[in-house]
This record gives sequence, structure tokens and C-alpha cells, in this order.
Amino acid sequence: MGRVCACTVRFCDRKGVEHSAEVRAASVYEAACRAWAVFKSDQGTEEESYKAREFVVEVHQDPKVFHVELEKLLGWLERGRRGHRDTPRKQWLRRLLDTDIWGPPTAEEEARAARGRFTC
Repeated sequence: MGRVCACTVRFCDRKGVEHSAEVRAASVYEAACRAWAVFKSDQGTEEESYKAREFVVEVHQDPKVFHVELEKLLGWLERGRRGHRDTPRKQWLRRLLDTDIWGPPTAEEEARAARGRFTC
């Protein structure tokens, strides 16, 4: 999603209760990472979010729905280079997942993410 779009990200917990978060993101994976950070920061959804199989991402601009399997998202984030040779996009998305530790993305990271190739 090259441009930032409003999205609803949701998952069902083990009891079948649906939880959702509203985020703005430039890609489906970014939306999943931003929402997961929200879910992890809420005591009511923190533990259940780790047990979710997938997040469902609904893009409001062009009504589209994407299913992001957490195992695939985490695998994609782990694949490839690490350290200074890592892709800025993956570094930024990992940082989104750890917002409670690292804080929100910097303006430079936001600008890099906005230049993404995925469209709404």
C-alpha cells in the first residue's frame, strides 16, 4: 500500500471473541504489526494475541480483506539479512512490534516506509 490507508485489524481469541484495532498503515504487514503492538499493550488482549493464528486486515479505502498468518509474518521478518545490511523495511516493522521497548518509529523510518511499493 504505497499510500497510508485506514485499516481495521482483527483476530478471534480461543473463546471465539473477536478483538479489533483501528490503524493507519502503508502495507498489510505494517497494519498487522501496528495492530499487534496495540493488542500486546492491552492486558485484555496481550496473551491472546500471541496465540492467534492470523490477523484479518480490512483496508477501508478499497474495501479489501487480507489474512495475515502470524507464523508467515514472523518467518518473513526473520528471513534475510540482519544487522546493518538488513532491509530498512524489515527493521522498521520489527521496531513496530517492539514499540513498548523501542518507542514509536522515527520520522526517517516513517518516510522510508511511505516509499513502499505495496498499494491499497
